[in-house]
Amino acid sequence: MNFPPPATGFPERQNRTLKVYLLGCVDFDSLLVLQERALREIDCQQDDQAVLFVCEHPPIVTVGREGSHYQLSGSYHDLKAGQIEVRWTNRGGGALLHAPGQLAVYPLLPLKQLGIGISEFRKRLQQATLSTATELGVESETCPDDSGILSRCGQFAFLGAAIKSWISYYGLYINVSPDMKLQRLIDANRYDHRVTSLSATLTREASMGSVRESIIRHLARQFGYQDPHIFTRHPLLNRVKKKVYVDT
Repeated sequence: MNFPPPATGFPERQNRTLKVYLLGCVDFDSLLVLQERALREIDCQQDDQAVLFVCEHPPIVTVGREGSHYQLSGSYHDLKAGQIEVRWTNRGGGALLHAPGQLAVYPLLPLKQLGIGISEFRKRLQQATLSTATELGVESETCPDDSGILSRCGQFAFLGAAIKSWISYYGLYINVSPDMKLQRLIDANRYDHRVTSLSATLTREASMGSVRESIIRHLARQFGYQDPHIFTRHPLLNRVKKKVYVDT
């Protein structure tokens, strides 16, 4: 990957390191274990080292701090029939359905060492996503409540970050080319934005590899990291494949 110089406002630091793990499809519980481990390591180091997990998940619903049972009320039967579990989490945002074709991005960043607050962290996540959409030829804008990113066809990206000891975790979900029948099982937002994907907006298949490369590059730029170290495996990784069928 070719990575540009750090974004304006961050001095170049030789010891500033971003480890990027491209995990493929990994179950949600394993991802939580990876996050907790990375959180502890970053907290102990007390420097500006950071970790970025990039993956997809087998079908599962997660509900953030702003979520409610109402978002799931019309789909309990379908979720149960499809053996799709529901998890309540500590991230921001509401209910989201994760599935292959949706890119899950988890930046674990030492915000205190980087000198940025929560609001600025969210803005930089959004800007990285907007820049990725622009590269793909998708016109986009932020949602009114800053919960994600909209295209002309609806909302294709969702923010769901959390902060612990001034270290970010959870993060960002981008619908690249998921099964939209699954995505529409739940009410994913509070503004009645239609849930869509980059592929639906482009009216052609969006490349997961291209979106993944672009969002990594723009996140690295937004948070001032050069030459991220890319890994394609993790010792705690649990790869799974799971198919879910929904009656139409």
